[in-house]
Amino acid sequence: MRVPTRLLQQLVADKQMRRCDSQTTELSTELSRALKAERFDQALDLYELIEKRKPDEPRWAHRKGDLLRRMGRGPEAVIAYERAVHLYSEKGFDARASATARLLLAIDPSRREVLDWADSQAASRVKRQSRNAFRLNY
Repeated sequence: MRVPTRLLQQLVADKQMRRCDSQTTELSTELSRALKAERFDQALDLYELIEKRKPDEPRWAHRKGDLLRRMGRGPEAVIAYERAVHLYSEKGFDARASATARLLLAIDPSRREVLDWADSQAASRVKRQSRNAFRLNY
């Protein structure tokens, strides 16, 4: 029996995705150990690896910013937090985007535009949703 090419490609892609997820889980376990042992430089390297494997996941950028802030590396934390704000907003987590923007402002008050941007994104999303809801009701 011959397996269709499209199905075979999907199976290979699923297998690669599972392998990537298991590698990320292993990195997360290693990250947890590094944080407990207070090996912050190693933990920072692990955050960067995980971010490369899951570039659209805002939690890793947020946690990386937390670690950088804890290490006293404010300017780098601001960059990580800004990335998290944009990712949270893209995924529709407006409250988290605003909260993360406020963390960023606590480090660098001159970056007010990040909070304004997050709030404007949330407002436009609410406006679109209410407009679409109105269309569905009538």
